[in-house]
Amino acid sequence: MGIRGLGPAVRHYGKFSPLSGDTVVIDGPALIYQILDGCMRKRPSTNGFICQPSYATLGRMVIGWLEELQRHNVTVRKIYFDGYLPPSKWQVRRQRLLHQSETMKALLASHPLGSSRLQGGAFEAIEAEIALTRNVGHSSHSNWLPKPPFLVPAVIEILKSCRPWGPLVEVVSGEADMFCAEDIRRYGGVLLTSDSDLLITELGPNGSVSFFTDVVAASRSDKSQGLVACKYSLHAINDTLGLSNVGGLARVAFEKVRCRTSFNDALRRAKDNGGNLESSEFVAFMEEYCMKEYLSKDHPVQRVLSSLDPRISELVVQTLLFEGAEDVPNLDDADNSRGPETLAMFLPIMIENRDRKSAWTMSTAVRQLAYGIMQTLTVQKSPVVIEYRVLEASNSLMGRQIDVPGLEETLEQCRLLTDTLKQLTERTPGLEMQWLVFAIYQDIMWSTSEQRSPLSVLLLHKAKRESNDTDEHSWDAIHFAAQVQASLYSLRMAKQALDVSASLCTEMPSPMQELRECLATLPTITEWPTVENISQVLVTINEANILSTITDILGIPAIEIPEDLLQTSQPKKRKIKNGFLRSERDPKRPISVNPFAVLSNASLG
Repeated sequence: MGIRGLGPAVRHYGKFSPLSGDTVVIDGPALIYQILDGCMRKRPSTNGFICQPSYATLGRMVIGWLEELQRHNVTVRKIYFDGYLPPSKWQVRRQRLLHQSETMKALLASHPLGSSRLQGGAFEAIEAEIALTRNVGHSSHSNWLPKPPFLVPAVIEILKSCRPWGPLVEVVSGEADMFCAEDIRRYGGVLLTSDSDLLITELGPNGSVSFFTDVVAASRSDKSQGLVACKYSLHAINDTLGLSNVGGLARVAFEKVRCRTSFNDALRRAKDNGGNLESSEFVAFMEEYCMKEYLSKDHPVQRVLSSLDPRISELVVQTLLFEGAEDVPNLDDADNSRGPETLAMFLPIMIENRDRKSAWTMSTAVRQLAYGIMQTLTVQKSPVVIEYRVLEASNSLMGRQIDVPGLEETLEQCRLLTDTLKQLTERTPGLEMQWLVFAIYQDIMWSTSEQRSPLSVLLLHKAKRESNDTDEHSWDAIHFAAQVQASLYSLRMAKQALDVSASLCTEMPSPMQELRECLATLPTITEWPTVENISQVLVTINEANILSTITDILGIPAIEIPEDLLQTSQPKKRKIKNGFLRSERDPKRPISVNPFAVLSNASLG
């Protein structure tokens, strides 16, 4: 997250020395985003916003970067990933979520017709090498572009499937950077990161920190000379600046943040005021840079966290830490909009049409089931989970309340989802198509209950009429791809919740066990449909006559799309409801406990 201006200010106190022969610990999320930034710097010239490398390409780049470390005799001891972020990080997360939400909003205004297509293989020529992270400054030309929503979990999956690197990956019950620091503090070595916070974190006498941008070849012409890195030793910097007895570089950072001043002025203030190391402000500041274990090392869930998506791991840890609340929190109280008072799920920001219903809406029922499954992990129950999908600048605390079903409803929903998936599997040609068909099924089910035209049906009808060899990705196609990915991610949440339950519970109820078996073949993120291939996928769906299969299972007549909708894909502007917190339920309409049947009397929207 970083302390603004600290890195450049202390740069000349670092020393370039050989990295070859060293042992390193890697801040996993920081590496992945640094690799993404390096790839985006090399992207082809385009005005389109659908222009990111595929998850498979990014995974290959990360592995190639790690392999070059290995070739130069650098030993990677661990690669850590966040598995839980504490409530103290709420403001930073809120700002990031708000920024990403505003980015998506601006894209719709600046690109009303969609995004131009990139030529196939546009990123394939990029070499997976150390130089990929050798960036200086910010890649401002791509700041307006949305981030790939499933970037970190996709790369974790790729790393876990790779024999040399999989055992080194660890999703932890806290912040990755603090676990990196603790590892270095105990065993020594070099911490590789892009986070300047780690400059003021105690790494012990044999530890140092280096930034990815400062890892370079010792010789441009002779790669056999190995790698060097600019290494920063907190102890050496403190000695050089005469800060050892006044709180160290951390005190300078504290003064810099507190007074919003320059490094030199903060240095003077630290020396003048540094004797007061017990002030409540400084103690609170330093607590942010201390290792915190939110779950004990011997907690049984620790052995399964590394198999989880970091966002799902976070909700699992929250659930286990939740102290319990018998009543639904007071929604007029802003403090109750965030954990640990209320369980919270920060869903990835999708690349979607903000004038349509959120891409996450149609798959709410599956996530609701996932939350119910997680409640079986603890005696204390939370009645709600607050989902954060997007934020509006006018009301940046707004989330969506999802009511968590009790045990009986959860087991019944497991049965219903299992039955639905089995029906679709039996009537779908090819296992790889099953999960896409379920996403279409959800879209039709929800849209029918809301008396709307399903987007999937609209695109299927258009696929029969139009060629997919266009130069543009329409907003309809972009939004539908987001819906499909949201559906698959929701199933992923249910699957991983079941995996955790199976690990922690001595005996899993049979409906949960059957659903777990049913979800065992869920594809990895790299196998999900994308905007780039969604048009061809729709052609395949049409050829298999899947639409009639779905309407038959739902017991509804064939869906007709009005001709005017087939002529234009631009949706009308919708009014956005105001309010601090929007519930998923319409209080005037009862909600069905069967979210996988025709919802003639209910909806999850």
